[in-house]
Amino acid sequence: MEKKGELKLTIREYEPSDLEQLLELVKELEAELAEKFKAPVKSGVEDYRERYLNPANKYRTWVAVLGGKVVGYLMGYPSLGTPEIDNMYDVLPLPPGTQPPEFYMQITFVAKPYRKKGISTRLHENVIAYAKAHGFKEVYACIAKWNDPELRVIRSFKFQAKDLGYRYRLSLKL
Repeated sequence: MEKKGELKLTIREYEPSDLEQLLELVKELEAELAEKFKAPVKSGVEDYRERYLNPANKYRTWVAVLGGKVVGYLMGYPSLGTPEIDNMYDVLPLPPGTQPPEFYMQITFVAKPYRKKGISTRLHENVIAYAKAHGFKEVYACIAKWNDPELRVIRSFKFQAKDLGYRYRLSLKL
């Protein structure tokens, strides 16, 4: 039952029909980063189109849909334990039928008008449930220390933090 004032939000896995809306969110994210750091940001739109959202690759994406509009997303993948190494592979370099024990949450973004409404929390809940259901032993994220909104969400799930200097590695044992 929906509470009064609660959003009619759907969290589901990405579908190819979401592509253009998701790419608009990527552009919004890039514009925000350029503004925040007062520096140009190399566009990753084609990387999303060709790499991250390619169903043949390891990446998994969940979208937050409100009134038929994609307003946020969370992308992650089964991880070998180090994002820098993981990024070298679009497919897992493991024997068929095996998976690493960890699931890495690479990026979360919610469009500005929809923030502070629990959307990021709902995205994270769904990804954690997915990881548990698929036998992962741990979910983790590496988050820059300046990213207070994402750190608040992750910490609300009781992730354990390890200080890596300019970022934290936050882990949740499942």
